[in-house]
Amino acid sequence: MTKEEYINYPALSASRIKRFYTGDISKNKATKAALDKGAAFHYQLLETDPSEMSKEAYNVYNAICSHPMLEALFNGSEKEMIVVDEVVIPYLDGSTAHIVGKGMLDMVNHNNKVIVDIKTTNCKTIEQFAKDMLEHCNHIQAVWYAILMGWNPKDFYYIGVPTRAKKDGSTSSDLFLYRHSDDELAHALQLIGNFLEQFDGNYSR
Repeated sequence: MTKEEYINYPALSASRIKRFYTGDISKNKATKAALDKGAAFHYQLLETDPSEMSKEAYNVYNAICSHPMLEALFNGSEKEMIVVDEVVIPYLDGSTAHIVGKGMLDMVNHNNKVIVDIKTTNCKTIEQFAKDMLEHCNHIQAVWYAILMGWNPKDFYYIGVPTRAKKDGSTSSDLFLYRHSDDELAHALQLIGNFLEQFDGNYSR
């Protein structure tokens, strides 16, 4: 499935659920410009050979590879993996919903059942980054991707990429490695269930 086919495929995505809670932030010109810049960076880092990466992406690649665990995770992962599947969503009351879901996952390490999402950020500290992930409802994305893969959402990680990580000589200490708490993951599942109950299956991508 191509990216264009994925975008137009009529299945529920994490982005659709997040928009229900955050609104369509892409309508803001400044935000759209930032999203477009982030998408271009993702392409450079995840879909381009290191010898052809932009300077910023190559610096981040080197920062990731400066840590043995991150290097093994990065180089051992499938990048921009498209998943479309029928999934079972567990509600807190014990009932379930069966729907067709989709996702495009930045990095999937099949051997260790780990999902990684790359997030460019203006945050200066990991505390700010953690708060930002919640404010943008990205914990929904973490749980959604885990559901699509049938894996534990506790094995969903972010690699946050602040401006300093794009500079020459950056190392893994310039990155933010973060995952959500159990309470945050439970809240995300509650938000997903609430969305499904609100729309009762009548939602668009």
